[in-house]
Amino acid sequence: MDRENLSLLMERFPGIGLLASTFPVQAELKEDFSRWRLKDVEVLYIYGLSLGAYRQVQAWLQEKKERRLVFLESEEGAFGALLQYKKSQELLFDIQVELVLLPRGRGLGAALQALAEKHPVKTLDVLSLPSRSGNRFRSIRLQLLRKTTLTHALFIDRSHGYQPFQNFLKNVPHLADSFYINGMKGAFAGVPAIICGAGPSLKKAFETIRTLENRALIFAGGSAIAAFSAAGIQPHFCIAIDPNEEELKRLKNSFAFEIPFLYSTRVHPGVFHTSNGPFGYLRSGIGGVSELWIEEELELTEPLIGEHLSSESITVTAIAVSAAQWLGCNPILLSGLDMAYTGGQRYSSGVGVNEGLEGLDQVRTAADRIVPKKDRSGQTVFSAVRWVMESASLSHYAKAHPEIRFINTTEGGIGFEKIDYLPFEKAAQELTAEYDLRGMIHAAIAQGKMSEKSELIPAKMAELRESLEKVISYLHILTGEEKGSGALAEMEMKEEIAYCVLFYDIPTLLPQMLRTEEPDRRWHVLLKLARQYRAIFCSVEADHQEA
Repeated sequence: MDRENLSLLMERFPGIGLLASTFPVQAELKEDFSRWRLKDVEVLYIYGLSLGAYRQVQAWLQEKKERRLVFLESEEGAFGALLQYKKSQELLFDIQVELVLLPRGRGLGAALQALAEKHPVKTLDVLSLPSRSGNRFRSIRLQLLRKTTLTHALFIDRSHGYQPFQNFLKNVPHLADSFYINGMKGAFAGVPAIICGAGPSLKKAFETIRTLENRALIFAGGSAIAAFSAAGIQPHFCIAIDPNEEELKRLKNSFAFEIPFLYSTRVHPGVFHTSNGPFGYLRSGIGGVSELWIEEELELTEPLIGEHLSSESITVTAIAVSAAQWLGCNPILLSGLDMAYTGGQRYSSGVGVNEGLEGLDQVRTAADRIVPKKDRSGQTVFSAVRWVMESASLSHYAKAHPEIRFINTTEGGIGFEKIDYLPFEKAAQELTAEYDLRGMIHAAIAQGKMSEKSELIPAKMAELRESLEKVISYLHILTGEEKGSGALAEMEMKEEIAYCVLFYDIPTLLPQMLRTEEPDRRWHVLLKLARQYRAIFCSVEADHQEA
């Protein structure tokens, strides 16, 4: 064992170095890595420690100082081999390289979660040495992709929180003209519901859905709204929660002008111009702390819709399912939830997007990585990490609500654990009772208006705006731009409403935000972020004045 190598290992990775004397020695692995494509990758995980693999990707690593190479190893002998050779010092000296000794058993999930939190990146890859590409690697890969999908979404939401906050500011005034769906608990007790996604199989399901206008509440979420419009069918509820431009473009293609439209404050403000409503506010906790704050101030304290959803529930479909459960619907049928590229396509016709598998093998985002799965007949289909997560989250939710019968009517796709499949035509035959559903919805909406909140909303937003100005003044002292006691400024800043609402988790975020800056710049980074929030306030205020 080379003493310099051991010293370096102890210095950089003491947890591994302390055990090094017990490690056996195995032969250094020499394998072919020529097929690896790393152009847009920010973090590369390699399962299996190899000096040859390091040299293969060294040029890629050096192109950008933000890139990271993380070796995942579960065989101690691989570290023993590394310590034998002087030539290993280059790897051990490289600050862009991390070595991780993976535990076996239950500790593996926690170790992978810690890595995902340390590297909450958008583009990554998880590769293995050719000789290590077995079932354990495939499990590790999928876990890392799923966990990183969540940590990246959370990190972006918070480090760029001023962007969804702009939606929040623009959407909050709509609360006064909305009905409150959380106040409608059990209003449709025992009424069946159909939750529709925008998967390719939805087109075939429309023939049956047309016959169920008075026998089941029909929910269309996100992109499925456009598909319904193209088919000339009006669902009973539309739901949109995503802030992205792509979904807004699809909603503009819909004709759901007079259908009740459920939303959260993070939704793109443009959706309010695609429909005449009525609009229903859905308290679900997906809009972050600013949303929770305004709800508390307005005394909207009913339980969150979807409180039993798992942490992987990041889709509008999951919210639609939980909304149906909240309203008392039973059974709940799932349709158009292929969660796979059925026939090589991602969406049903009518969505306005013809997106297939072509080129997706080049995608390195965690959420969109292609994953081969088995369908109900045992045939291989191509899914994506985000859909594997969605399937797991809905399976988890169904298990948490055994009092409800969940039925998967989606033809094809990857399906769900513990949710039985039944062809849509047969499931529809069981829905024999008829209801005046449009009339029931109209009556429930009339009782759920929130117009009494209209005067409170502008006052509370002005309070938050004033508090943000105080936070910025304290940060001027902390950055040295103005004179004053830094200790006192920090203490008083942390008491401000704006700090508690907008920067509550800044101690956790700063290490990642300062990744390429000096640590003593933390107050400057926070001041920059606070000014971005102020700019959003100014922009929204200007828009209101013009209107």
